[in-house]
Amino acid sequence: MSATPSATPFGKLERTLAWRYLRARREHGGASLIAVISFIGIFFAVAALIITMSIMSGFRATLLDALLGGEPHISAAVDGIPQDEAQALAKVISETQDVVSVSPYIEQFVLLSANGVRTGGVVRAVPPADLKTMPILKDGGAAALAAGFGEGRNGGNVIMIGQYLAANLGLQPGDSVEVVTSQMRSGPIGQTPISKAYIVGDIFRTGSAQLDNVYVFMPMEQAQILFQSKGRYQYLDIRVKNPDTTEIVMQRIAEATGYSLLLRDWKTKNRTYLGALQTERVMVRLLVTIIMMIATLNIIVGVVMLVKNKTRDVAILRTIGLSRGGVLRVFLMVGTVLGSLGALLGMVVGVLFILNIGPIEALINLAIDGEVFPAEQYGLDHLPAVLDWGEVFSTGAYALVMSMLVSLIPSIWASSQDPVKALRFE
Repeated sequence: MSATPSATPFGKLERTLAWRYLRARREHGGASLIAVISFIGIFFAVAALIITMSIMSGFRATLLDALLGGEPHISAAVDGIPQDEAQALAKVISETQDVVSVSPYIEQFVLLSANGVRTGGVVRAVPPADLKTMPILKDGGAAALAAGFGEGRNGGNVIMIGQYLAANLGLQPGDSVEVVTSQMRSGPIGQTPISKAYIVGDIFRTGSAQLDNVYVFMPMEQAQILFQSKGRYQYLDIRVKNPDTTEIVMQRIAEATGYSLLLRDWKTKNRTYLGALQTERVMVRLLVTIIMMIATLNIIVGVVMLVKNKTRDVAILRTIGLSRGGVLRVFLMVGTVLGSLGALLGMVVGVLFILNIGPIEALINLAIDGEVFPAEQYGLDHLPAVLDWGEVFSTGAYALVMSMLVSLIPSIWASSQDPVKALRFE
């Protein structure tokens, strides 16, 4: 025989009672102001956690993209090897499993001078044909190649320069900039630094102010002359399919080249930086999670107040046959609904905020008549955010589970009351 609605766990009777208690006004013994506050607290906590973790994920993804675009996944030192041998090793490495590309490069610190301004920079010398292998160059260097990058005697005199570096020096495409190296040449007045004037063929933008403020790209053949490295490369830039598996690929490269090269991956170079990012992410998650826990604890007070207001109703329901389990489930549903509605609204607001992060940032900048996120200070030209749907749903699930757990305490108290004593005092 099937159970009657009144006896069915979470059946129509229990759901109707929970809904009536939620809708009832305070003067009629309904949910108290504290319950409403707990709902608002959960809403803000869920929205804040989603927004915070999405922005943190955006920071991490953007910074890692800049790192992985601006430096090799794996670098191999070939400074002491003749160019022909280095090219042979590059061919062997390119045939190694999971290696996508291998490109030689030279990287040197220089002093740049233009329009009466001097500043430091980093020259990255690459073969013109290898520009397309660099993820930070969104057009593969097409504009620079069209301007003559790599053309002419000894690679020509056309270079590429980062957006913020060009702005600091007051440069535009077609302007001239002097590059001063640390290498010295002998002259009538003694040792003087080697320098040469170059034409800006293109101003590139990577999305990372840190890279755009220092990098200059120069044709390999010209850099070998400027840095007195004729017939030699400095490093091999090795790109792999999955940057997280560089340790495995390095072992394969070492075996293929007879362990003749000094290999170093991007994770080793940035170990401290990556550790700080991970620690920051964990601490932010912990902090906002604690805030959410505090918000859900307010449900206990709200449901307790509701139980006290409904003591007489509970006693009557118990005398006409509602079980202790039924009473527990009624108030459990009240607390859970408060938490789930707050979590659902927080999820919606958090997702909408992240999906419209650009216009929101622009609106805030307009309101404060400035920049809430200065690119020069943070090293990024916009507020990054990556919406992780797994993070969104896990946050909502956490809020729901916490709401159920904290609702159990007052619900158990309500179900344990003696109806006879409750009616006597009424």
